[in-house]
Amino acid sequence: MLDSKTRNILLSLPTTKSALRLVDFDEIDDWEPRLFAALRPLLPESFGQKLATAAPEYIEDARDILFELANRDVIIDATLTWIRSTTIAGYHGSRLSDEEIVSVRAQGLVPLKAEARRHRLLRALSLHPKWNEVADQLDATINDHGPRGVAGGREGQVHLTLSRAGLTSRFNHYLTHGAEFDQRVAHTLLGEQGKQLLARDGHSTVIQVAVPGSDALEAAHPHFGIDGLRAKGDVPNLVSEFLEAWSYRQAYPGFQSRALHVDCGMVFRSIVPAPWIIAVNTIAI
Repeated sequence: MLDSKTRNILLSLPTTKSALRLVDFDEIDDWEPRLFAALRPLLPESFGQKLATAAPEYIEDARDILFELANRDVIIDATLTWIRSTTIAGYHGSRLSDEEIVSVRAQGLVPLKAEARRHRLLRALSLHPKWNEVADQLDATINDHGPRGVAGGREGQVHLTLSRAGLTSRFNHYLTHGAEFDQRVAHTLLGEQGKQLLARDGHSTVIQVAVPGSDALEAAHPHFGIDGLRAKGDVPNLVSEFLEAWSYRQAYPGFQSRALHVDCGMVFRSIVPAPWIIAVNTIAI
């Protein structure tokens, strides 16, 4: 077994060319000036003062005020263009063994295949003193929560999220217990004790991925496309998150986007390739 320090040294990847213009949502000090440059020509000279004077109470209020100060569709178009010109940081969290971490580095993040989770589930759950009483239900339960889509379907998908702070603080159950699929199977078979066994298996692992902007936008709209959302009067995903944080920052210069613990997902239905992976780090949680 590798100690934590050695594991992170070996498993962290150097920054790739695709990450040179990386936009990490939590690092607003870095990306705010870049989005400012894209939006500034579209806004009145006094827009910053007007946002500050309005003193928006909620982050979405700041975005709405921004839309009142300039043409909403033009601002959205410019933000879409800016996102497409960048590389967006996405984060994936799970509990992985050393061997599984090495596999991720070599193969990338592979979409969920329920049957492939059998090894990890057996490894973790077979430690339960009453495992023999439920062992014959494992395959049927895997099938229920995989191909049959009981309690939500994640078969054939890889999920990333926009905010590392959100992953590690707001919805950190992936880091404490592993994949949502594993948790549902474990709970079905052994209740909370099953989930506790998952928490003892592997290391809490955060994977940082550099996603080309166009791919990030597509993945952030797994069910309804950007044009369809805009036709209904909604702001596209990612665009909404960045504009809300950026607008609020204009009103309150000390604001940090990481404090939002944003939950904005990106869903991929094919392998997230290994060259996109910037770093794989185990953390204490």
